[in-house]
Amino acid sequence: MRREVLITGCLLLLVAGCGKPPADAPTVPIHPVSGVITLDGKPVEGARVVLVNLQGAQASDISPNGITDAEGRFQISTYSVHDGAPDGGYAVTVSWPEIKNPGASEPEYGKERLPKRYQIPDKSGLVVTVSEDLKDPVSFALTSK
Repeated sequence: MRREVLITGCLLLLVAGCGKPPADAPTVPIHPVSGVITLDGKPVEGARVVLVNLQGAQASDISPNGITDAEGRFQISTYSVHDGAPDGGYAVTVSWPEIKNPGASEPEYGKERLPKRYQIPDKSGLVVTVSEDLKDPVSFALTSK
């Protein structure tokens, strides 16, 4: 359990940086986004959740993202840890690869445990609209088939 917490913490640090927004970060409204990911009714731990702008991705776009915990819960980070995401519509992708060397300083990823469609923004079927009105956690019930 301790190793899993350490891995999740390291992934969050890699994903979200040091906790401070970069000096050149845009000053757009950011709203908290949280939720739960399940697969066939069971929580998914250690999955990466990424929000992809529905307006068409640009190379310079920031991709708000988060990592699920043991209960499948996640909080989205954009410029700092758990700050949320800018206003807008997003396709949601979820990736949950096997980790071949848990506890290593640089994890080696193996086979993806989710169907491929969940890693493709226009095929995942998962969407969220972020605004100041988004108060409740979003829930995504994935299926293995």
